[in-house]
Amino acid sequence: MLTKPVRWLVANVLVPAAIAVALLFILEVGWRVAGRLRSGEWPITEQERGTRMIRAIGVAYRLHPFLAVSGRPGAVLRLLGHEVTFNSFGTRGPDVEMPKPKGRFRVVCEGGSTTFDLLAADDASTWPARLARELGPGADVVNGGFPGWTSVQNLVALELRDVDFSPDLVVVFAGINDTQPAGHVPFFRDYSVGHGEILPRILGAVPPPLPFVSRLVFVEWLRKRIGPVQRGVDGHGYAPAWKWSGGARRDVMPDEGVDVFRRNLRSMAGVAEAFGARILFVAQTARLRAGREEADRVFIESWTPGLTSRGYLDGVRRYNAAARQLADEGVASFFDPFASGGFADADFADPVHFSAAGSGLFARLLAAEVEKVRAGAAAAPLANIRTGPVGSGPDQHERR
Repeated sequence: MLTKPVRWLVANVLVPAAIAVALLFILEVGWRVAGRLRSGEWPITEQERGTRMIRAIGVAYRLHPFLAVSGRPGAVLRLLGHEVTFNSFGTRGPDVEMPKPKGRFRVVCEGGSTTFDLLAADDASTWPARLARELGPGADVVNGGFPGWTSVQNLVALELRDVDFSPDLVVVFAGINDTQPAGHVPFFRDYSVGHGEILPRILGAVPPPLPFVSRLVFVEWLRKRIGPVQRGVDGHGYAPAWKWSGGARRDVMPDEGVDVFRRNLRSMAGVAEAFGARILFVAQTARLRAGREEADRVFIESWTPGLTSRGYLDGVRRYNAAARQLADEGVASFFDPFASGGFADADFADPVHFSAAGSGLFARLLAAEVEKVRAGAAAAPLANIRTGPVGSGPDQHERR
């Protein structure tokens, strides 16, 4: 026979809890059946849909001991009408001819998703591929960019992978991702905190968790109607892949963040020169498009939790100024394709990534600048000694 305390617990806690669970179950099943009848498909929550997408993307990526995340060699990613292929080196596009044919002018492009050209329909539609076609016979272009990479990963990738392609020119189109770790409080100069530890989760190389409650479509519907929710990575209100406890967002990029970016660019220039390649820094841009300002602010601030959209734009501007300063010092060449105002809102699919039209315009403008560097290289070739092609012994070298 149950004791009085146990009877009280059953009557006042267990029974109401069981009724609540049963009611939730009935509502959830009813909501799913109703959704099936409306659309012909079983409904899922927005968070589950986003998680599935991230996991599908993550299959094409791999954890890397020095780059955090990189492309998985040989992987093919097809998603939402887009196709990405990774060659045997883990870079986007067809395999790179190795060793580089004699007389070939080779460009290696370093950067993040804007170099990877994330929203291009396929590999041939990326601006590095378009750049290769603009340059014509006798030249090729390697797309060394990767989503989320900062100037730190670009530097490491150049040193550990991309110099083996024997580039004649290294194009660096980087900066927007450096705003993420630069906005973190406290700031870590190696980007290990505020970027390196979150990138694998953002890209799905480490599969994101999906709590049971996040699978409940009725709970999602109810949550949306109870009150506003936190804006997250996808703009739908789900928690981002990082935990932010740094306080209020800042409107100004910290000076130390700009100093580190400048340091990384200078190091990239040194690596390129040591292997006989010239280097070209290309300005980046970010914009709040007319009529979409609020959505673009959400997009920007989801990526840089320590900075407001104003702070993000300030960071991009100051990064470009740092690259220009290095060019003025003779460290590298600098090109700003956006200074003339030739780009319009329609050339961007979001605040930073090109549309198809923007990608083509960028490739054409950049090709003209690359031809100038190419002409200068023919007139005054560098005399640095570089290591031999992939597969050559440690004592084999070639002189440019």
